[in-house]
Amino acid sequence: MFVGDILHSPVQMVEPDCNSCFCEDPCRGHNTRRRILEQAADRRELVITAHFGGHGVMEVNRQGSRFTVSGWAAFR
Repeated sequence: MFVGDILHSPVQMVEPDCNSCFCEDPCRGHNTRRRILEQAADRRELVITAHFGGHGVMEVNRQGSRFTVSGWAAFR
Protein backbone atom coordinates (compact mmCIF):
# COMPACT_ATOMS: atom_id res chain seq x y z
CA MET A 1 0.00 0.00 0.00
CA PHE A 2 1.38 3.42 -0.94
CA VAL A 3 0.84 5.79 1.99
CA GLY A 4 2.08 9.03 0.42
CA ASP A 5 1.61 11.92 2.87
CA ILE A 6 -0.04 9.83 5.61
CA LEU A 7 3.42 9.19 7.11
CA HIS A 8 5.95 12.04 7.06
CA SER A 9 8.40 10.64 9.59
CA PRO A 10 9.33 7.29 11.18
CA VAL A 11 8.33 8.92 14.49
CA GLN A 12 4.72 8.59 13.37
CA MET A 13 5.10 4.79 13.36
CA VAL A 14 5.82 4.79 17.09
CA GLU A 15 3.48 7.70 17.82
CA PRO A 16 0.70 7.62 15.17
CA ASP A 17 -1.09 10.46 16.97
CA CYS A 18 1.87 12.77 16.32
CA ASN A 19 1.02 15.10 13.45
CA SER A 20 3.43 17.04 11.28
CA CYS A 21 3.06 20.69 10.36
CA PHE A 22 1.63 19.48 7.04
CA CYS A 23 -1.46 17.83 8.57
CA GLU A 24 -4.30 20.18 7.66
CA ASP A 25 -6.81 18.22 9.77
CA PRO A 26 -4.89 16.88 12.79
CA CYS A 27 -7.70 14.64 14.10
CA ARG A 28 -8.37 13.10 10.73
CA GLY A 29 -4.62 12.77 10.13
CA HIS A 30 -3.85 10.64 13.16
CA ASN A 31 -7.07 8.61 12.79
CA THR A 32 -6.18 7.79 9.18
CA ARG A 33 -2.57 6.99 10.09
CA ARG A 34 -3.65 4.60 12.84
CA ARG A 35 -6.26 2.90 10.62
CA ILE A 36 -3.80 2.41 7.76
CA LEU A 37 -1.06 1.05 10.04
CA GLU A 38 -3.52 -1.31 11.73
CA GLN A 39 -4.68 -2.59 8.35
CA ALA A 40 -1.11 -3.09 7.13
CA ALA A 41 -0.13 -4.97 10.29
CA ASP A 42 -3.27 -7.13 10.36
CA ARG A 43 -3.14 -8.03 6.66
CA ARG A 44 0.66 -8.21 6.43
CA GLU A 45 0.63 -5.65 3.63
CA LEU A 46 3.81 -3.97 2.48
CA VAL A 47 3.82 -0.23 3.14
CA ILE A 48 5.50 2.09 0.64
CA THR A 49 6.40 5.46 2.09
CA ALA A 50 7.21 8.64 0.20
CA HIS A 51 9.17 10.50 2.88
CA PHE A 52 11.35 7.92 4.67
CA GLY A 53 14.99 7.50 3.74
CA GLY A 54 16.35 4.09 2.83
CA HIS A 55 14.48 1.30 1.12
CA GLY A 56 11.01 2.77 1.55
CA VAL A 57 9.05 -0.51 1.46
CA MET A 58 8.41 -2.04 4.86
CA GLU A 59 6.49 -4.65 6.79
CA VAL A 60 4.61 -3.32 9.83
CA ASN A 61 3.92 -5.01 13.19
CA ARG A 62 1.79 -3.83 16.10
CA GLN A 63 3.21 -3.34 19.56
CA GLY A 64 0.22 -2.29 21.65
CA SER A 65 -0.95 1.08 20.33
CA ARG A 66 2.33 1.60 18.47
CA PHE A 67 3.81 0.11 15.34
CA THR A 68 7.26 -1.08 14.34
CA VAL A 69 9.01 -1.97 11.14
CA SER A 70 9.47 -5.73 11.19
CA GLY A 71 11.50 -5.73 8.00
CA TRP A 72 12.39 -3.89 4.82
CA ALA A 73 11.56 -5.39 1.45
CA ALA A 74 14.64 -6.31 -0.54
CA PHE A 75 15.33 -4.62 -3.88
CA ARG A 76 15.86 -7.05 -6.74
